[in-house]
Amino acid sequence: MNSKNLLTRTVAGIIYIAVILIGILGGKYSFISVFGVFLAVGLFEFYRMVEKNRSHAISKVFNIASGVLIFLSAYLYLENICKIALPIISILYLLILFVSVVFTSQKDILHTIIYSVFGQIYITVPLSTLMLISYQHQTLSNTYYYAFVLAIFVFIWVNDTAAFMVGSLFGKHKLIERISPKKTVEGFIGGIVFSVLAAIVLSSTFFTDYSSAFWIGFGIIAALFGTLGDLFESLIKRTYEVKDSGSLIPGHGGILDRIDSLLIAIPAIYIYLSIILVS
Repeated sequence: MNSKNLLTRTVAGIIYIAVILIGILGGKYSFISVFGVFLAVGLFEFYRMVEKNRSHAISKVFNIASGVLIFLSAYLYLENICKIALPIISILYLLILFVSVVFTSQKDILHTIIYSVFGQIYITVPLSTLMLISYQHQTLSNTYYYAFVLAIFVFIWVNDTAAFMVGSLFGKHKLIERISPKKTVEGFIGGIVFSVLAAIVLSSTFFTDYSSAFWIGFGIIAALFGTLGDLFESLIKRTYEVKDSGSLIPGHGGILDRIDSLLIAIPAIYIYLSIILVS
C-alpha cells in the first residue's frame, strides 16, 4: 500500500470513527440519525450484492424503506410513544411479501422472498437490537444511555486491531481458510486476550457501575461473536464473488464491511445483558 492510499485509508477511518462517536455520544436523536443511515446503506449494499447476477422482483427501495421503518418503530416502542408500531410494521412487511408471491410471475420469487427477509434479519434486527441495548442500563429505566453501545464498539475495535497485529506477527495456523485465508488462530486468541485486558481497564476507570467479571464476559462475547460476524460476511462476499460490499468509505469498502462484526455480536450481547441484568 503506497503512502497516498495509506493516508486516504487513515483519514477515512478517522472520519468513520468520529461519525460513530457522534452517533453514540450525541444522544438518542443522534443515534437514530447515524445508525438509521447505516441501516439504509447496509441494506442497499446487501440487496445489491444478492442481485448481482439476477434481477429480483421485489424492489430494493421497498426493502430498505421497510427496514428503516422497523428501526424507527423500535424507537417509538422504547419511548412508549406507540407500542403497536413495531409489530404492525413488521407484520405488514411480511404480508406484502406474501402477497407478492401470488401476484408476481417471476420464477425465482421464493428466493427473492428469502433474500428480502434475510436482509432484515441480518441487518435491521441487529441494529434495532442495538437500540434496545442503549435503553438497557439498569439504573436508567426507559432512558437512552451510551455505555453499553460504546463498549460494544470499543471491544470490536480492540479485537479486530489486536487480531490483525498478533496474526501478522505470530500467525501460523489458519482459522477457517476456506472463508478468510488471512485470519489465524493466533490472531483470534490475541483478539480475545486484548479484549479481556480492555474489559479490565474499562471496569476500573470508565464504567465502574459494573464488576470486572461483568465486563470481561461482555468483552469475550463481543470478541467471539464479532469474529463470527466478520467470517459470515466474508462468506457472503465469497458466495457472490465480490471483494467489498461497497466503496462508500475509501480504503475500507462499504458500510457492511465496517459493521459486519457488530451484526452478529449485537444479538449475542443483548442475550448476555438480558440474562446478567435480570439475575
